[in-house]
Order: sequence, then structure tokens, then C-alpha cells
Amino acid sequence: MSEITIKDIAKHAGVSVATVSRVVNGFMGVSPATMDKVNKAIADLNYVPNATARSLKIDRTNLLAMLVSNISNSHFTSMAKTIESCCRQEHFNILLCNTEDDPDIELEYLKRLTELRVDGIILNTTGLNDAYICSLSHTIPMVLVDRSIDDPDFAGDFVGSNGFDGMKLLTSHLIERGHRRIGIISSNQHVSTGRERYAGFVDTMKLAGISIDDQYPYKYAGKLFNEEDGISGARYLMNLEVPPTAIIAANNNMAIGVYKYLGSQNISVPDTVSVVSYGNISNSDLFPVVPTFTTLNPTFIGEKTATLLLSRIQDNTRSKREVIFQPLLLVNESTKSI
Repeated sequence: MSEITIKDIAKHAGVSVATVSRVVNGFMGVSPATMDKVNKAIADLNYVPNATARSLKIDRTNLLAMLVSNISNSHFTSMAKTIESCCRQEHFNILLCNTEDDPDIELEYLKRLTELRVDGIILNTTGLNDAYICSLSHTIPMVLVDRSIDDPDFAGDFVGSNGFDGMKLLTSHLIERGHRRIGIISSNQHVSTGRERYAGFVDTMKLAGISIDDQYPYKYAGKLFNEEDGISGARYLMNLEVPPTAIIAANNNMAIGVYKYLGSQNISVPDTVSVVSYGNISNSDLFPVVPTFTTLNPTFIGEKTATLLLSRIQDNTRSKREVIFQPLLLVNESTKSI
């Protein structure tokens, strides 16, 4: 059976091709009665508009893409939900891509999305394709989330949190409770979040008279900001000859890994070791010991990201903008004074 065209719809409805085109593309100037006839013809013939052809005519696909490092992280899941809701109201659809923090996967996605002619990209970058991303930002509206690119050639916007201050809050809280042997499980120093959070820890410890150098034993560098890094980091720290009295996980997924390892070894929190997390842990109120963490706000970040991208789609020549969420410390049951 041959493909149904707008000519077939026009003939079936007894109207002109131009009228059918106005109805399909949502243009004004068609009476309700005529619109009903056209829509009935569309239903009768099971007509499906050719989205590719339409996008070529109006230079718009109404497709956006969001690339994140780990979609299993509840922070990104909540953020994506908010972004999708905001953009759907403006008749944009979202393609969600999981890069697994792999720069090759990220690059492959970016090239494919360019071929698909997406109208905009939201990117949680791996930090290893900066030159390509900067070049792309001049032709495709782009907003970076959580991880920034420190390059003047980047032409898009950035929405994230103050990682340096957030980590200072966590570290200061532990120091105020008497901890000095504080373990840090960090990751991915080639991304801005990794560098900023680690720098906040180092600076705060220095103010307390503790140097974080190559001789400091209570640090573990993971690879992917994931649960496996948290498990490996906790295993390493707790098996030192003199283990730490507290552990800081540099993101929520690693914190979950820390709790999993400690639970498997029957290591009590906070009686044996205090634990804090950068970022909210999903359903943490169900934990036997409710975690202490710095708050992130994926809903706020998602709303700001969508707003910036939608406005940049209208004008991609506007100046770069930056929105920074200031974390707060939420003290719960996972730390104690020593």
C-alpha cells in the first residue's frame, strides 16, 4: 500500500492541499468546521505526518537531547524528569542518552545527534571532548549541567552547584565533631565537579592544620563516581592499619557504595565510622541510619537548565550565562562527635 500524502487528505476532505498543510502544521486561518473535516480525513486514512520533511521546511525538529554520565543516578533521573516536563510544555521532545562517563560514547552520541539535527543539547560532559563540544556549541544551542568547561570558546550556558563550598560544609562538620582521620573517596579529576569538590576538602583540612599531600593515607581516587568506586574506596580505607574515623563520599552514588560495603562487613555507622555524602541519597529516610549530606536540588537545576536552553534556541548568539546552586548541609544520624 502506497504512503498516504496530504494530497490524499485534501481529496478525501474536499479541501485544498494548502489547507491541509495549515492544519497539520498548526497554523492559524482555518475555520473549526474545515479543521474538523481535515482531522476526520487524517483519522480515516491513518495519515502520519512526515516529521523529517516538516523539519526541513521549518528548520526545526523539536527534538532536544540530554546526555548524562550515569542515568541510574537518582540526581540525573529527577533532573531529566523536570527538564522533560518543562520542554514538553513548549512542544519539544527529549532524547535521553547515557554516556557511562565514556568519552568515546559521548563523542559518538554528539555526532549522531548532529546528524539528527536536534534543536538543542543538555550535556553532563565526560571532560575529555572539550574542543569538539566548544566547536559544536557555536552551531547547536547547548547547556552544560553539573560539569563545566573552562574554555572561552564554549558558547553555551552552565547550571550546577558550588562544589567547593559544598565539600567545605561536609569537611567542616566532621572537623567540628572532632574528626581528624577523615577519608575522602573522590573521582574523575578531569571533570570540574571532581576537581572542585576535592579542592574544597583539601582547603578545609588545611585550615584545620592537616595537609593533604602524597603522604596522607586517607584518600581514594575512583574512576567513575559510581557505587563500585564507593565500595572499593570504603574497602581500602577501612582495611588500613589505622582506619579513618569518618568518610566523605564525593557524590551520592559513591555514598551508596560506602554504605553497602560497611553493611556487608557489619561496620557500624556512626559508632565505628561516620559517613557523609555530597548530594542527596534517594529514599535516605528509609536507611537504618539516615545519612548526613549536602543538599543538591535536581528540580531547581532542571528548571533552570530547561529555561536557559529554550531561550538559547531562540537566540544562540546571546552571551554565556551561569546559574549556581548553593548547597546546604543537612545533618542527620550518620555522624557522631569523638
